[in-house]
Amino acid sequence: MRIGFLTPWRTDDPGAWSGIIRPMLGALTEVADVVPVSTHDVPAAPLDRAAARLSRRKYLWDFGLATARARGRAAAERLRAAQVDVVFAAAASVDVARLGGSVPVVQYVDAAFDDLRDRYSVFTGLSRLSAVQMRRIGTLAARRTAGYVAASQWAADGLVRAGADPARVVVAPPGAAITPRAGMDRGAAEAPLRALVVASDWERKGGDRALAAVAEARAAGADIVLTVIGSAPSLPDDVRAPGRLGADALSAEYARADVLLELARANAAGVTLTDAAAHGLPAIATDVGGVASIVAEGRSGWLVPDDAASSAAAARLAALGGGAWGGVSRATAAAWYAEGLDWARWGERVAALCLRVREEAAR
Repeated sequence: MRIGFLTPWRTDDPGAWSGIIRPMLGALTEVADVVPVSTHDVPAAPLDRAAARLSRRKYLWDFGLATARARGRAAAERLRAAQVDVVFAAAASVDVARLGGSVPVVQYVDAAFDDLRDRYSVFTGLSRLSAVQMRRIGTLAARRTAGYVAASQWAADGLVRAGADPARVVVAPPGAAITPRAGMDRGAAEAPLRALVVASDWERKGGDRALAAVAEARAAGADIVLTVIGSAPSLPDDVRAPGRLGADALSAEYARADVLLELARANAAGVTLTDAAAHGLPAIATDVGGVASIVAEGRSGWLVPDDAASSAAAARLAALGGGAWGGVSRATAAAWYAEGLDWARWGERVAALCLRVREEAAR
């Protein structure tokens, strides 16, 4: 079976799509004959660029129907030249929407559009025309899709609500974008408790909630050192903030910390949470979006309610500061990653679905 790995991202870019395109391609290559097919060099259509300039509200030209037509045409030509038996489309609904031919398509989806709109900054404040076209692209891509790989049960439920056949939706959470570097030893958890926040989108990732949780836990007597990685507003003087880090330096921070705080207001697949689990780092995370498929309650961390995120996280931090881990440890978090989130398992699930839709198409 020859799989065409279709994506609008560069497949050689280590940071593509939060850093998971390369490991995703690598995992699939381990179990099948895979040909990467990227449309990153296909420009947005002039019509969509013009609409973006003229629109009073946000218009995403990369998600316009004219651009979908151009990318679908380019993708079809490249897939035909690669002589593939099945297409695996990663973050590629725009490419699939107008994809000609009869080769079956399996889409990887981390969230339906309506579950992302006004929750992620890029999909906030859209013009009506842009939103209508994005929904239309979703509908057209669904018609061309024979099966789905959902990043979480939440994503799978969203696909089913949108009309997908549950029997053709496989839940396969992604593995880590950053894996532990050799020779790293985190050492034993001891006072002070080392809490870590990784936030490229401060508001959505709930950075303010994390600060409030740490302050409340400290007021209750917990001894906590907080490190914030990524983009953040002005922070208290007692917060360690090295800024944005490369993969090696960020891996070292995962290895150094005792607990990850991710009190996000919206979270589709939670790559930071997966990275943490790969490093054996337990997490305290809000139970939103697809997080419950990434954080195993009582094994790799704890889920807190969205409507009481700060106070619930503060109580958990105070308990951890007092040594009450309740059976959660670095070992249990790492074991959960190996069991439920490892890339090898992901590749096996995806290849099995690709083989199934190919066989069905051949009948």
